[in-house]
Parts: sequence; C-alpha cells; structure tokens
Amino acid sequence: MPIILRVLLIVFSLLAFSYVILRIRRSQMQIEYSIFWIIFSLLLIIIAIFPQIIYKCSQLLHIMSAANFVFLFIITVMLIKIFMMTIELSALENKVKDLVQQLAINEKKQNDSISEKIGQNNNA
Repeated sequence: MPIILRVLLIVFSLLAFSYVILRIRRSQMQIEYSIFWIIFSLLLIIIAIFPQIIYKCSQLLHIMSAANFVFLFIITVMLIKIFMMTIELSALENKVKDLVQQLAINEKKQNDSISEKIGQNNNA
C-alpha cells in the first residue's frame, strides 16, 4: 500500500474520530450511532499502521492491488451501513405514521366529546 494512502487513511480517520467525539460531547450525536464511526475509524487506522493485514486479505481474494482492497473494503462497509440505516429509517417512518394516526383518533374523540357536551348544555 503506498505511503500516501496510509498517511491519508490515518489523517482522515483521526479527523473523523475527533469529529464524532466532538459531536458526542456537544450532545449532537447519540453514543449508539457513534460507536460504528469510532470503530470504523479505528479499524482504518489499524489497517494503515499494519498494511500486512491488507496484503494478506488481498492475496486471499486474488485482488492485484492492496489499495483496491482498501477501497473495496470501505465501499462494502458503507453499503452495509446504508442498508442498516434504511431499515432503521423505515421502522421510524412506520412509528411516526402510527403516532400520527393515533393522535388523529385521540383528537377526533376529544372533539366528539366536546361537541356532545355542548349539545347537552344547549338542550338543558
């Protein structure tokens, strides 16, 4: 793996790590979501420091260049993360839809009871 790629991996991983920590400290990111990014940045740092791991994995998969394996690895991890986020987004959208429907039912019941009370007061 070229030294420039190793240095870039370390620099961008450290920047990402510090950015995530900053967001956690400012309470702008929940810890459960930040764990993925912290582990991912640490994994990239380990890969950059110990490129033998990459060389072995690229040989096992018959990939000619270790840099190509690094890019393949990053793309694969990001696609998995996007898929998991899509599942979570779908679940949250369903919860919001259910809450909106429940709120509409409660408002309808409340309006009906108010109308009923007004009707009873007018008849009395």
